Amino acid sequence: MKLKWKYHILVYLAGMMIIFLLISFISLSKSQHRIFHLPIVNELTESVLISESLLLMMSSEVPQLENNLKENDITMPELSTLFFEFTSGITPNNFTSLLGVGLPGMNTFSNGIQLTGKGSSTASMPIESPPPDFEKLLEEEETAQDQSESNDQNIQSKSDASVFIYHSHAWEAFLPLMDGKDNKPSEASSINNDENILQVGSMLTKQLEKRGITAVHDKTNVTASLHERGWDYNDSYKFSRETVQEVTASNNSIDYFIDVHRDAQRKDATTATINGEKYAKLYFIVGTSHKDYKQNLAFVKKLHQMMEDKYPGLSKGIYKKDKSEGNGVYNQDLSNRSILIEFGGVDNNRTELKNTSEALAEIIRQHDQNAEKVSSPE
Repeated sequence: MKLKWKYHILVYLAGMMIIFLLISFISLSKSQHRIFHLPIVNELTESVLISESLLLMMSSEVPQLENNLKENDITMPELSTLFFEFTSGITPNNFTSLLGVGLPGMNTFSNGIQLTGKGSSTASMPIESPPPDFEKLLEEEETAQDQSESNDQNIQSKSDASVFIYHSHAWEAFLPLMDGKDNKPSEASSINNDENILQVGSMLTKQLEKRGITAVHDKTNVTASLHERGWDYNDSYKFSRETVQEVTASNNSIDYFIDVHRDAQRKDATTATINGEKYAKLYFIVGTSHKDYKQNLAFVKKLHQMMEDKYPGLSKGIYKKDKSEGNGVYNQDLSNRSILIEFGGVDNNRTELKNTSEALAEIIRQHDQNAEKVSSPE
């Protein structure tokens, strides 16, 4: 009799403990966060095979769901298949899942894709150029100063400007523009503004102004400026952030902030043919390591869709990056119309870059006009 009472008391206490723990779990958001973000839970929720298996179990009670699964040829996988995927992370008959396990960063890389343009694939995703040799680049400075582009003022004062164009990695160059230099793609760096990404910034500025949009183009020698401070490649965005803040402090009319870069992909992945003309493809990068990134993402989605409508295949899409893949913010917390664009690749030539600068300027003009119509009173 005493044993029976002890048994009931233990069951009662165990039940109360379970209820207490359940209430605590429901009440404490931190506990939920820890549980639901465990790697094992992520594996379960992201697995297609496991999701289909759960749907098939539910379908035994829902006839309509069962018919739908049959129409789509979804059948219960073998237990050994489920066990293999769960323990190895590899989905049978899915080669991409094998790459995700075998190549460092591949899963993060794939998860960053937001939208892809016509003909784009994971093989054409953006690739960061290796950090340049600053000492070697600075040896070119004396020669580069003789070039016309370098003689312009770094930041021109235009109080009515609505677009600010700058370059966090101003040394990124294009092999076809580096005349007479037999460089490898990894060596496509220069502080000569007729060879590097500043040439694209100048093209875009001219095309915008042809369309009645005043733009300010920052032509700072970022390489020399970083070197003077004892900073390196990793401080690029810290330096460009100061530049953006300086401009916004003196000009409150700027609506668009465009950080123009160059992709390290080769020509077949960075070139589009549209109506018989060659263009350097664009890739939009959105930093997600700040609380307002969704506003930038929504803005860039509009630009991407407008680009797809007018120049199908020119935009490779949108790629989201957090701090695990780089800076993660890219000054985009300073404005909800801040853009980082990968403009072509190491092999794109002057004609292709010019054609794309015309196309991008036209899209910005259209977006600006649409924004004015929305904000104007009836």
